[in-house]
Amino acid sequence: MWQELKTEADVQRLMISFGSFHDSCLRELSLQTREFVDERLAMCFDNKTFVRMLFQRQMRKVSAIEIVFEDVIDFNWVQDEKNSDSAAAVIYQAVCIWDEGILYWAEDIDWSKDSEDKNDYRWIAASQGRWRILDNGLGSSPQSISTD
Repeated sequence: MWQELKTEADVQRLMISFGSFHDSCLRELSLQTREFVDERLAMCFDNKTFVRMLFQRQMRKVSAIEIVFEDVIDFNWVQDEKNSDSAAAVIYQAVCIWDEGILYWAEDIDWSKDSEDKNDYRWIAASQGRWRILDNGLGSSPQSISTD
């Protein structure tokens, strides 16, 4: 069942339920842009951008969740291949907050939207969000991510 992220209290429930993302990883990510080509081969725009993220963690209780960010405002992805350290991919404590009507999620508790080094981290800003627990979300096989 989807849980809406409409208030700071909703965000805190997510953070408590998933242990502030301690010992977790971002397993999958899907982006749906606002542009598409319809059956008549016309370019169309529905003004909806979604990012879906599947997280797994090393805890039995609530070991996998899916978050959908809707009406994405900004999305920053960094992948440092030349200095790749598998331990750097582990999330130790994430941050998720509402600020001035925008929902932010970032992979590190030290991230700040106002920091000069904010783009050294993976983060997202959106006007809406929701999440759900995935009972069978562990493992290396791709999950079928949907918004249903």
